[in-house]
Amino acid sequence: MKKQGKIKVKYQNTAYLFILPSMLILTVFVFVPLIAAFVISFLNMDLYMSDISLAGFDNFIKMFHDERMWGATKNTLIFTFAEVPLQVGVALLITMLMQRNTKFHKFLRASFYIPYVCSMTAISILWSMLLNSNSGMLAYLLKKIGVVMPNLLSDAHYAMAVVILVTVWRNFGYTLTILTAATLDIPNSLYEAADLDGATGWKKFIYITIPSIKQTIGFCIVTTFILAFQAFDQIYVLTGGGPQHKTETLVSYIYDRGFRTEHDLGYASAISVYLFIIIAVITIVMRRYLNREEQK
Repeated sequence: MKKQGKIKVKYQNTAYLFILPSMLILTVFVFVPLIAAFVISFLNMDLYMSDISLAGFDNFIKMFHDERMWGATKNTLIFTFAEVPLQVGVALLITMLMQRNTKFHKFLRASFYIPYVCSMTAISILWSMLLNSNSGMLAYLLKKIGVVMPNLLSDAHYAMAVVILVTVWRNFGYTLTILTAATLDIPNSLYEAADLDGATGWKKFIYITIPSIKQTIGFCIVTTFILAFQAFDQIYVLTGGGPQHKTETLVSYIYDRGFRTEHDLGYASAISVYLFIIIAVITIVMRRYLNREEQK
């Protein structure tokens, strides 16, 4: 028994050794900045860390009277609740069309995953060049057939939709890869039994595939939701939060108040805490709901 205990402790120490690098990275780049944001949110502090004083709850009171902050919250919700269903829906649709593990389907899955490997900043620069109404390729091709393309990124009616579509185009390959991996683990006997019953491809997808990968779909929804709430790169590059702050999300507003205009780290940190609480609450609610559905 003592020998088995020593072996167990040895394996545990080895496991801790393997996760140590990840824990160090998380501590330095996640936990420490998170604690610092909570502390700074209660201070009056500028970017240069001069004249630091205790603000108490003044930053939070100021935040709830800030109309621009509420506008950024609204834009963040619009972006999230449009982008997440669209991204997961597109990935599910393509998963249905590529369930077979053929060489052609493997090639397509790899092709769809390539944009996700690329930087969101690089992807956004590419699309900003393509969608430029003066010198973009799409504007040039449309002009050849007599169609004048509006400046989509400067129009308040189209800018948010363009940002959402660019985000979906870049990210759905990640969701597709996870969903496809889950579908390949479904036993073929289920599909064979459905074929004997005369089920169509759509019915097999609805009644076999989706129930079998429901947990994976839930994971994709939660992770995509968290990433959508933190959207920044594509908005900063494509629209800069404009026009008229119509695409400004909470993260872009935090960056603007903390590092561009006011240089007010205390107020920016208070908004960061507000965003963290929103993400944490909604994520916990979603996970509990998905776990309850899974148990049912």
